[in-house]
Amino acid sequence: MPNAAVTVKFLNQVKKLLFQEDKGQYIGFVAASYRATKGIYPLVVEVANGNQKYMVEQKIEIVGRQFVEQRIRVPEQTRKKVLTPANQANDAKVTAAAREKAETKLVAPLWEGPFVWPLSGRITTQFGMIRYVNNIENGRHSGWDIAAPSGTPVVSINKGQVIYAGELKVSGNTVIVHHGLDLYSSYLHLSKINVTEGQMIDKGQVVGAVGMTGLATGPHLHLTIRVGDTPVDPGLFIGKTVAWE
Repeated sequence: MPNAAVTVKFLNQVKKLLFQEDKGQYIGFVAASYRATKGIYPLVVEVANGNQKYMVEQKIEIVGRQFVEQRIRVPEQTRKKVLTPANQANDAKVTAAAREKAETKLVAPLWEGPFVWPLSGRITTQFGMIRYVNNIENGRHSGWDIAAPSGTPVVSINKGQVIYAGELKVSGNTVIVHHGLDLYSSYLHLSKINVTEGQMIDKGQVVGAVGMTGLATGPHLHLTIRVGDTPVDPGLFIGKTVAWE
């Protein structure tokens, strides 16, 4: 069988994934949240392939990492209007539904070669920063903010399928691309969107343009890379090739 139902248990989370079979082995991603406490944790993988079932357990070490604080200011009226719990929950619900739908359709890796930068610019906010808006804590920063002039073309970091292209409350005009194996890239605060949901796109293809829609202090791209629902540092992928031997 080309695919197996794989249940992964890690950090008190249980998730069923579709791993891709490759030369007699099953390949896929498992990610730890930036909120995870350092230590050694069991990773339990249960595989069901037809009538065959087996389990593998391995210890995974999570090392410590320090995340610095960042404080930004926006008009207080804007913060109260845009950055509400309801708006944040709505965005999370829409994007999670798009990823869940994608999991049932795409399995095999779609990316090819190294992941490229979505645009040329300076990273103004790093992954994992503890964000304060008007001195009110607003969680962790889920990706990179890359500053660039409004209208600068934004390209897909690799080949994939667009699973969401639309406007959200907090992140503004947003595009989400599924690169296969539950790996996603998201492009936020766009001034315009150049792709449509369901479209297959190539690495380096324009998905939109830099803007400041949603909650933003100036024109920039917010890039998030996720494994399933878990944001991971874009530095793990950008400029690198992901392959299994």
